[in-house]
Amino acid sequence: RIQLETELDQLKQQINPHFLFNTLNNIYSLIAKDQDKAQEEVHMLSHMMRYVLYESQSNFLPLSKEIAFIKNYISLMKLRLSDNVKLNIDIKECAEDYFIAPLILITFVENAFKHSAGVVKNSFINIRIDFEDNSLIYSTENSIGSEQNLEKNSSGIGLVNLQKRLNLLYEDNYSLSNFKKENVFYSRLELKLGR
Repeated sequence: RIQLETELDQLKQQINPHFLFNTLNNIYSLIAKDQDKAQEEVHMLSHMMRYVLYESQSNFLPLSKEIAFIKNYISLMKLRLSDNVKLNIDIKECAEDYFIAPLILITFVENAFKHSAGVVKNSFINIRIDFEDNSLIYSTENSIGSEQNLEKNSSGIGLVNLQKRLNLLYEDNYSLSNFKKENVFYSRLELKLGR
């Protein structure tokens, strides 16, 4: 049990600087365009960092907090999207009081924005969160450039870290698939939620 907790703590510590680095780069690019908006986003980032650094130290949190965090992140990322990126967000509300491991969904959202940020003429990002029975069903589809290599070993710390956390926290109570078809990258996570 102690070894499991130690490994989970190490994985969480890898998420924090990864998330912060990506978000600060986005705000940096905004400063040149709109300083007032950049100030608002720094304020939003401080709320998000509070979640990442303090609230997310628990193994499980209310699902509503995780979804609020994802919505804030998407709002922050919208600012850097070029006009040729079409963004479709469909996040259903969940009436039940479920719990989820914190920072499980952010990896998909980060990757979708990172790899589709105007790399092709008609770029797009589709993000969907739905609920069925006691499960969360999360999916993303995003355009990618033909020159981008998204093989498992080159997709960075995010997906590898996510897979390890899911294995430790959810064991057989999830299914995860990531694949590339033509110039689209697909991710789908089905996760049994606890109360």
